[in-house]
Amino acid sequence: MRPIVLILFFLLGACTSEVSTQTPDSPDSGADASQGDVGPADMPTEGDMTEVEDSGADSSQDTDMTADMPQEPQPRAIGPRPVDPTPLAQGTIFAAPDGSGQDCTQDTPCDVWEALEQAEAGDVVFLRGGEYAIDRNLNFRGRGATPRAIFESYPGEEAILDGSALGPEDDIYIRVLGDPVAIRLLTIRNMPKGGISVRTSDNLLEGLKIHDNLLSGIHIHESYETPVSNRNIIRDSVIWGNSGAGLMTAEYADGGNSDGISISSGIGNRVENCLVYGNSDDGIDVWRSTDAYVGYSIIHSSGIASGNGQGVKAGGAPPSARAFVEHNISYNNKSAGFDFNSGVGVTFRHNTSWGNSRGFWFGDDTLSELNLAFEDATHGGGGQQNQNSWQLDGTPTPLNTDPASSDFLLPAEPAFSTLGAHAGRTVE
Repeated sequence: MRPIVLILFFLLGACTSEVSTQTPDSPDSGADASQGDVGPADMPTEGDMTEVEDSGADSSQDTDMTADMPQEPQPRAIGPRPVDPTPLAQGTIFAAPDGSGQDCTQDTPCDVWEALEQAEAGDVVFLRGGEYAIDRNLNFRGRGATPRAIFESYPGEEAILDGSALGPEDDIYIRVLGDPVAIRLLTIRNMPKGGISVRTSDNLLEGLKIHDNLLSGIHIHESYETPVSNRNIIRDSVIWGNSGAGLMTAEYADGGNSDGISISSGIGNRVENCLVYGNSDDGIDVWRSTDAYVGYSIIHSSGIASGNGQGVKAGGAPPSARAFVEHNISYNNKSAGFDFNSGVGVTFRHNTSWGNSRGFWFGDDTLSELNLAFEDATHGGGGQQNQNSWQLDGTPTPLNTDPASSDFLLPAEPAFSTLGAHAGRTVE
């Protein structure tokens, strides 16, 4: 029996728990700031806590998601993990909601726009806690490739980037442009054109809370023909309540363009250990991206008004190809828990679906193996299907359907214990 640890998680409507599970070849991607990456960051606490088994995951390096994925999983948590803030002593630039001037020091902080204007590669920019009223574009830039500039809430505080004063007619954005940055432990809410728009490569978004924006919470995008938004990592973040429901323009489409996380171009972008729920379109949508990775995340309650309501949408129009989706829990979504969505060469492995209109939907060249579906409508479509729950004798039943339980959606029958997001996990 592995040791017990506490994993923090967030609630909205139906609550959700992080659970210990297994991974093929996708360790955390942390490194110290001097190497251009940052280690795990402390998730802001909200909601309840649950006890689960220790994930034992190593967070020492990023992984090339195009590498071959071993069949045997290794222990790792599902959902956002607790992480540590950057030490205060590393701070080089300081901003505050009432900051002014150009000093940007701890004693005399500047405003957030001045702080971002001064930041260069290697800087650590701390935003003091409180609400920053966003009334014009806010652009995160690194100005130098390595080490990444870090933008983060002041340790022990919560910086909130808030667009409450803006409306759907305001073309105001929070954007990531230029050289790579790490954006950590910030809250972004009430923005009219989505939470944050990522338009460059090799950025890290970690420990974020992104909610109640009118379009997608996080949107990675740029040119389809010449991808420039590549190898970005979104991890240990909570994205909820992003919705354009009731807005009938083509842009908002009555909720049809508001995903939790939307990756609509780029190569090798990754979503890891996130909690995504209550968004009006899809939970995680990797439409028109290539070699995207979605793993160890919890997705639920997608689909409001005219939104599609897929939990994980793993493809779309060309050049979409080779999305790899593993060890996720998707439940109570309006449509399918997992949908290939016309993607080429999609792989679904070790995922769990429950309470969706359909568990899985496959294309002719989709690979599906070791997945677990509790719905009556377990799957549709073709492709190569190996050792999924619907291919075994018997019908799986969940040991526990309380999302607050550490046993949530574990299969009650031993015959199914090697399937789904919890594969190989043992409980008392």
